[in-house]
Amino acid sequence: MNRGVVRVSLGLLLGLALVGAGHTQTQASIPVRFQGEWNSDPKHCGDRESGTNLIITDKALIYFEAGDEVRAVHPAELDGINILVDHEDYDGIERLSRTLILSDDHQKLSFTYGDGPETVVLRCPQGNQDGRQAD
Repeated sequence: MNRGVVRVSLGLLLGLALVGAGHTQTQASIPVRFQGEWNSDPKHCGDRESGTNLIITDKALIYFEAGDEVRAVHPAELDGINILVDHEDYDGIERLSRTLILSDDHQKLSFTYGDGPETVVLRCPQGNQDGRQAD
């Protein structure tokens, strides 16, 4: 076999392996019990401009003018999770870690940035389109 063909074949296989490895990392999902809208001030639930809300999906954390794309999810103490994310804001993209721990009733979330202090947020009421509780 020609050495050039072998090099191209090995390069192609290595490239496919790297693409596959990257694809596997992005398959990490945040468990459903953590998903939803959260806010440090429940009266601002549904107000995305308040700067106090946090929306968690299976693949992302969304803040006011910033967001995290989930790369890996691992179990943590107290039935929580540690997540590795690509955090994107106006400064660019940075790989960071987060720790999420729920209260026993799943209504309070302790959120540690890994690069800053812990934040405690409350689950927003469900049911209304804007996340606010019905009157």
